Amino acid sequence: MPTYSTQSQPIKAGYLTLACLSLLIGMVGIVTPLLPTTPFLLLSAWSAAKGSPRLHLWLTTHPRLSKPLRAWQQERAIPFSAKRLAILMLGCSWLLLILLGSHWAIISAASCLFAVIGIFIFTRPSPQDEDYITPDNIIMYKGCKVYSDIHAYADPEVFHE
Repeated sequence: MPTYSTQSQPIKAGYLTLACLSLLIGMVGIVTPLLPTTPFLLLSAWSAAKGSPRLHLWLTTHPRLSKPLRAWQQERAIPFSAKRLAILMLGCSWLLLILLGSHWAIISAASCLFAVIGIFIFTRPSPQDEDYITPDNIIMYKGCKVYSDIHAYADPEVFHE
């Protein structure tokens, strides 16, 4: 038997509106350097869970969005590639402020804010199921014992019959 929420329709509509707006802002943040993506996606997932189970299901099963959302919800973790991109974008945003000739007070405030955000992001753990290439993950070709053997097959000048 399905469970029904005790929230009123206007409250559900408010959560759904917040979910849609934050999802839209998050999508804009993908292509805009000064606008973060992840916090808005997290806000969208949270509010969708309260206002629209269908939107929440779509977010948590989306091929691109679900993995980082689940990593955050289950482990409070950020994938290393997202960390690297976030730190890079913070640096680019800071350089953009300098190149645009912003006031020194704005640059100083942004520096402090970006440093705090960067430290927070960098200190979050990486997900446990993140794909890393380790020596155990490397598939050895049949008959090749070491990397130089593989290199010999790839380089015609090295391999002679």
